[in-house]
Amino acid sequence: MLPVIDASVRIVAAAVLLYTAGQKLAAPAAFRHTLVALRMPHPRGLSVLVSGVELVTAVLLLTAPRAWVTAGLVVALGGSFAGAATIALVRGASVRCACFGGTSEAKLGWTQLALLPIWLAVAATAHTGTSDLLVGPDAVALTALGLCVVTVIRQLLPLALRSWSYLKVLESQWASSGSSSPH
Repeated sequence: MLPVIDASVRIVAAAVLLYTAGQKLAAPAAFRHTLVALRMPHPRGLSVLVSGVELVTAVLLLTAPRAWVTAGLVVALGGSFAGAATIALVRGASVRCACFGGTSEAKLGWTQLALLPIWLAVAATAHTGTSDLLVGPDAVALTALGLCVVTVIRQLLPLALRSWSYLKVLESQWASSGSSSPH
């Protein structure tokens, strides 16, 4: 396997897990509601546990990708996501998936089942990969920093575009009023 593919798979999976864990910890009520809708025991504790496992797994993907525990945690998380979807589907329940925090509007179901092979592939890639590209504490820091930048851009871009549109309207009004100087 190409080293860049090995590293990319681990970084993307770690970034997804860091993001989802952060969203669940920042707004825990949404994920707890999902757990309650699935009739899971101890939703408050389970919510913290899942978020913690996501964080640990993300760090391990970047610091100890070849360890069996890393692959095992990736498989366990993928299996738990698919298991939650299976519960919702079997019960015929429409359960909001708070997988990505409170802003997630998707329903638990076929998507999580379809993603299980991808999680299994991530586990296999991390465990059997040979690349030492981006492995270690620096990889965690770079991934977290990159995730922060993407998240900020994702939040600010709509505001910037709205402001740009507003400024363009003001500019056209200014031009049509015959003013040539702002003073």
